[in-house]
Amino acid sequence: MRSLPTLADSIAEYIKRRVAESPHGYVEIRRNDLAERFQCVPSQVTYVLATRFHVRTGFVVESRRGGGGYIRVVRLPSAQNGLARELYRLIGSRIGSREAREIVLRLRAEGLIGERETRLISGAVDDRTLRVLDFPWRNLVRASILKEMLSALLHEAAGPGSGRRAGKGDEGTP
Repeated sequence: MRSLPTLADSIAEYIKRRVAESPHGYVEIRRNDLAERFQCVPSQVTYVLATRFHVRTGFVVESRRGGGGYIRVVRLPSAQNGLARELYRLIGSRIGSREAREIVLRLRAEGLIGERETRLISGAVDDRTLRVLDFPWRNLVRASILKEMLSALLHEAAGPGSGRRAGKGDEGTP
């Protein structure tokens, strides 16, 4: 017997459908409007975004707070999605300096970053930078930094940071 979808499932499916139907590959929504649509509290929408929409599942989520604030959910192109999954798997919850450097070089080889970004990211995850941390913490912090930078790079490559804006029909109420 098949179980009924949960509220979180329904919200996630709605967002995925909106993204799939968008000619831009992303959708802008307002958290309160989505909560009203599904008759739930806004924190339920936040929960769905945090647990169902991340780089590992092929999405990037951007939020802008304030009166005109929105949440933009972007579907990563499948080539980037596959690369992101592979790199997230390689990084894991901790990563050594040498392995981190290899991942940075892979990003460079894939054309996701240039020489400047290569130097910046390498410097941020280098042992000399993280020497202020006790040894057991270095690899944990390095993995966290690398994952956040990877997420930012993929987000930028997906397009929302490129100045592209959603059309009138893609923003506002769901």
